[in-house]
Amino acid sequence: CAGTAPDRNFLRFGHGIYTTSVSSKADDYTDNLTYSQNRVLIVAKALLGRAAVIHRTTQTLMDPPAGFDSVLGGVGVDLNYDEQVLYRDDAIRPAYLIVYEPDEPSF
Repeated sequence: CAGTAPDRNFLRFGHGIYTTSVSSKADDYTDNLTYSQNRVLIVAKALLGRAAVIHRTTQTLMDPPAGFDSVLGGVGVDLNYDEQVLYRDDAIRPAYLIVYEPDEPSF
């Protein structure tokens, strides 16, 4: 069943696998390591199916709304950048691994 990183305690759309098409937003969720300046992003293929577009935080979700397969967090009220939330592990597969060094070290 889909989970969330254990150190993330704010789940805007409940427990799920959060993705985004915005690389700077994804970068915000990378960890700063003391032993390396490198960061890692996974580019994945996600099957959203029928997606419910939601513009407000709905932390109580455990599954997508009835009749939907996923959630699209719409930019506007509570979000500055889009995000997609999948609630099934088999709806997403890694495609590429990107290792990069940020412009300025953050440690």
